[in-house]
Amino acid sequence: MTHPCIAAAIRRLVLAAFVAAASAAFAAPLQGGDPLPSMPLKDQHAKSLPVPTDTRVIFFAAEMASSKLMSKALEGLPPTALRDHKAIYIADISSMPGPISSIIAMPKMQKLPYAVAVVKDAGETSVLPRKAGAVTVLKTNGGKISAVDYATTAEQITALLK
Repeated sequence: MTHPCIAAAIRRLVLAAFVAAASAAFAAPLQGGDPLPSMPLKDQHAKSLPVPTDTRVIFFAAEMASSKLMSKALEGLPPTALRDHKAIYIADISSMPGPISSIIAMPKMQKLPYAVAVVKDAGETSVLPRKAGAVTVLKTNGGKISAVDYATTAEQITALLK
């Protein structure tokens, strides 16, 4: 038999989780004119990765296909291409099973010569727009989103970094 205090606490936790999930599900994606959101990003080495106010482009890979597209685009560029063009790459790996991400994905990412903001909780990027099979490209100016676009080829991404 469950103690009444424990049952009440469980009900409150379930309600809080439901409200948080519902809020994230109904959050409107960012669009032109919106301010850059505050996101607690960490790179593939678990170091804090703030989004500088002078950032010009944010690349967001929300799924495996877009992450592979981003990797293909960056493999032929200098390791400093993102930094030199005031760009940030965010990879959402939240849908990847924990053991796969820790045993395979993270060690592979840690070998990359550039920083990748790794997101393990989909709620952290719920306001970022996404499109299946594409890398979201957020162009920014002065801490605000100036344009939202989607790259479906490596050439489109590299064009922004040359």
